[in-house]
Amino acid sequence: MRKLRDRRGITLTEMLCTVLIVLLLTALLVVGIRFAGKTYTESMRLSEAQELCSTLTSVISDKLRFCGTVTQDENGGLTQIFIQNVGSVEGKGDAFQIGEDGQLALGDSHLLGSASYPKGLKVKSFTLRYDASTDIFSVTLEIGDRSRQTLSQTSFEVKRINRTVT
Repeated sequence: MRKLRDRRGITLTEMLCTVLIVLLLTALLVVGIRFAGKTYTESMRLSEAQELCSTLTSVISDKLRFCGTVTQDENGGLTQIFIQNVGSVEGKGDAFQIGEDGQLALGDSHLLGSASYPKGLKVKSFTLRYDASTDIFSVTLEIGDRSRQTLSQTSFEVKRINRTVT
């Protein structure tokens, strides 16, 4: 027994314990990296949805704030609206429509380019109401993904300042 203790090196048992510890640490590291990757991907998806929601809010606010003539149907939907740089837009109940590609359009033109809708993000729902007595537009907007899960939503009001008196 004395001769084994005097020899330099490690025993088979020590080697197996060392390998086992290294394997356990590697397994923990792999699980941690996968979890961090999923968390990062989900965080980026929610962040991009919020960014799209914010961008659409800004664009819609600018369009509605400076719009000219507004015509409503009997249900309160917009049938015609005059918007700077677009002209007179006639809609089927509403001037703003969600296209087949999930992008928000004003008349025949998209409000934003397709690059503004990253990784399959789409406008899930959009409602626009106008109160003619106060000149205030009320807008509700939801952003979703391909599976139609809501990732971001907002509601805001816009006071119209370019009122055309007829």
